[in-house]
Amino acid sequence: MKLSVIVPVLNEITFIPLYIESASRYADEIIIADGGSTDGTIEEIERLQQRYAIRLFHVQQSGLPYTEDWNESVVRNFLIDQAQGDWIMNLDVDEMMDDRFAEVLPELLNRQDVDIYQFPFVNFWGDPWTIRINSPGDERWSNDITRMWRAGQGIRYRDEKHHCTLEAAEGRSIWSIPRGRSDVNVYHYHYALGNKIKFNDNRRGDVNVQTSAGQPDWCFKPEGYDIVTKPYEGQHPEVIRSYLIRQEGSATSE
Repeated sequence: MKLSVIVPVLNEITFIPLYIESASRYADEIIIADGGSTDGTIEEIERLQQRYAIRLFHVQQSGLPYTEDWNESVVRNFLIDQAQGDWIMNLDVDEMMDDRFAEVLPELLNRQDVDIYQFPFVNFWGDPWTIRINSPGDERWSNDITRMWRAGQGIRYRDEKHHCTLEAAEGRSIWSIPRGRSDVNVYHYHYALGNKIKFNDNRRGDVNVQTSAGQPDWCFKPEGYDIVTKPYEGQHPEVIRSYLIRQEGSATSE
């Protein structure tokens, strides 16, 4: 059984080398659709193509990021169509699987009673040592998340512009497909590494980006719900641990 990992990217120079190094440990192919990067992302992918099984496509991302101008579902469905594996994994570029995933993956792929998998989703908030968790009115954080399915099931993305969701053939809910759960974590580093807040990305207004210090205020209290966090006491994937050590070394030498 072979696994295709699919990912759209746009200006992800911080994450793309980490993502590819991590995903290459378990994926038979990594399929990337670049939406028009200008920060060195494309050049980094092309460099890594010399070492890893990467297929790069250029699918221009339309409109203003994170708005109804985007064509995210078109891009993601294009990626599904390119996948050649028996299974497909939709893992975003700022998401890393726990190191255990490579070990347990063969068992997951060879199960005959499961066609789609969900995984625990760990959201870092502000830094790699703080997790954002669910709170009343804010239930989208740190739930399980669907990230892998058997090819040929007719699973596609709904016609939505951004943060599009999966559906089964003929518009059926993906919850109608035989489902399994793995206890291997998906770690989400969007708000913990690199720029943390990207252009036009503060969609819910839950970070105060207009601070006197010029840095996001991760303790900001939005109206209508509480942001609840807790310390992270686990271990990051090896590629993230190495990255953090390098960052610490760079900061020390400055």
